[in-house]
Amino acid sequence: MILGWSSTVSTSYDEVFQKIRINFLFNHPFLSVLALSIPTIFKENKNSAFQTNGNEIFIDLKKLERYSSEEITYLYAHTLLHIVLKHPYRQKTREKKLWNQACDLVINLIMSTFSNVGSMPVDEVLDLDLKDKCVEEVYEILYKENKEEENEDSSSEKKKEQEIKTTPNEKGDLKAHIYDESKMDLDEVNDEKTNEGEREKLDGIIIQALSIAKKSSKVYEGMAIEIDTLIKPEISLQDMLKEYLISSLFEKTTTYARPNKRFIHSGLYLPGSKKSDELIEVYIALDSSSSVTLDEYKKFLGVVQDVCESFYEYKVTVLPFDLKVKDKHIISFDSFNPLVQEELFIPKSDGGTDFDEVLRFLKKSSSIKSDNLLMVLTDGEFEISEALVCKTLFVISEKKNIKRFERFGRVIQFDL
Repeated sequence: MILGWSSTVSTSYDEVFQKIRINFLFNHPFLSVLALSIPTIFKENKNSAFQTNGNEIFIDLKKLERYSSEEITYLYAHTLLHIVLKHPYRQKTREKKLWNQACDLVINLIMSTFSNVGSMPVDEVLDLDLKDKCVEEVYEILYKENKEEENEDSSSEKKKEQEIKTTPNEKGDLKAHIYDESKMDLDEVNDEKTNEGEREKLDGIIIQALSIAKKSSKVYEGMAIEIDTLIKPEISLQDMLKEYLISSLFEKTTTYARPNKRFIHSGLYLPGSKKSDELIEVYIALDSSSSVTLDEYKKFLGVVQDVCESFYEYKVTVLPFDLKVKDKHIISFDSFNPLVQEELFIPKSDGGTDFDEVLRFLKKSSSIKSDNLLMVLTDGEFEISEALVCKTLFVISEKKNIKRFERFGRVIQFDL
């Protein structure tokens, strides 16, 4: 649906957009759903030729003159993906320019896997090192890079180099160091000011489009991370831990030490059941070679302690590891000796990660039981060949690795 800025001005582009929608219909049906449903308004934009507030698309015909019809096709699809992935609404309190850059990088990586979607303009940014990361992860990477650059002593020569726009080649080998503000295509939105009926209608359109994309997973593999981010409900880490601990506390275990009384009179000694001890024992493997920071370690262990304190008695053992378990830095806290975060120190390393070493370490420990709980805080950059020793909860910081561990135990996204 196109709303006119000036019917005379927009007439010459009617045929262009009509061809684009036909292209979407035959090659990208999920984009076609959006193109036919999202209001398109011709108006003068502050920054880019295409802009969106998450509900509408604003097209500046004057700025559009610099692009070919193939590039216009690309930019239209690019903007529709911003809407389907709710990028304007996911910005929240993040810095506007950096968020725009992160969103554009993710969209361009996704579209680099598409065919029949036009041509990417030369002023777009592409960085293959950021493949398989969601927008929030890319934003954090850019944010940290900016902070590091601010802290470095910059010479005049370095400043001169940074002023030069680096254009990525077709393979995305080169990284754009400076993000041109004229590329900012997301307008800030406020959920509270958005009409509830319009939001529900848009959500229905987005769900329909995502469902079409999901059914064609081989074609849209690059969108898998982003789609999962939107359609999977948010899970409270605290609630998840409590669920595990309650299960550990009240779950009945089978044992011959207490025969089933119902069958003893018949001369049959069948196993009975008993409840686990009221002492909750938790082991936490902290991946010290991952991107998880010491502050995040502290927050995570704080959440664990808060949950444990709702039970009568608990004992937690923290096992930092990389290629080996760092036995000198093992930490324990319990009901009577709470965690002192100020004393927490886990040395980070740049080496690899071997989770099998944690499993071997636990198997040698005479205190580990099958009904204990093992929590693993990691980015998930490792393989598992050893058998698990008890119930295991993987708390993963890298979304791309979540599916790899689902066959081993419960997996949730690390987000504090």
